[in-house]
Amino acid sequence: MTKYPRDRFDDKASVPARVGAHRQPVARKPWWVKSLVSLGVTSVLILSALAGVAVLDARNLQDIDLPVLGITATPTPTPTPTPEIPLVDPTTLSEKELKDITITVLNGTTSETLDEDVAAILEAQSWPNITVASAADTTIKISVVVYGPDADLSLATSVAMSLGIKAVKQSDLYPGARVTVLMGKDFIR
Repeated sequence: MTKYPRDRFDDKASVPARVGAHRQPVARKPWWVKSLVSLGVTSVLILSALAGVAVLDARNLQDIDLPVLGITATPTPTPTPTPEIPLVDPTTLSEKELKDITITVLNGTTSETLDEDVAAILEAQSWPNITVASAADTTIKISVVVYGPDADLSLATSVAMSLGIKAVKQSDLYPGARVTVLMGKDFIR
C-alpha cells in the first residue's frame, strides 16, 4: 500500500472529519444497522400500499379487513327476497271473475292500429273486457302496464307477461279500468 507523506493535518486525530487530503478511511456502518433500515423502509412501503388499497377499496370495491390500520370490513347486508306475485290465468277464472276484469289499451305512438293489434293479442289469450283508445301523448317510448289498487298487481303483472312488457307501475292516473296498457314505440316491431 502506498504511504503518503505527513503534513500538518495528520496530527488532528481528535477531529472526526477528514484528515489531510482525504486520507482517513470511510467509516462503515455495521450490517445490522443496514438490515434494520431496510426492514423499516420495507414495512413503511407495505403498510402505505395496504392503506392505499383500503382507501380505493372503500370507495368502490369490496371491503377488506386491516385491523392493524384500524380498517375493518363491514358486513354485507343480505338482500330481502322479493315476494312472488301470483299470476292470473284468464282461462281458469269463473264468469264472475272475468266480468270484474277491465283492461284499457292506450296507443302512445303514431301508429294508427297499434292499440287494436294489442287488443287482438289479449283477446286471443282470453283476456276479457278490453277497450282501446289513443293516448294524449303520442311520443311514449317505453310500454308500461299501469294498475291502481294493490290488489290488481297480480292482474297487471299477468297482462304484462302476456304482452312481453317488463314495466309494471302503480298509479292512479288511469281510473277507468283495473289495468291500463300504455303502448310505446318499443312495442312496434
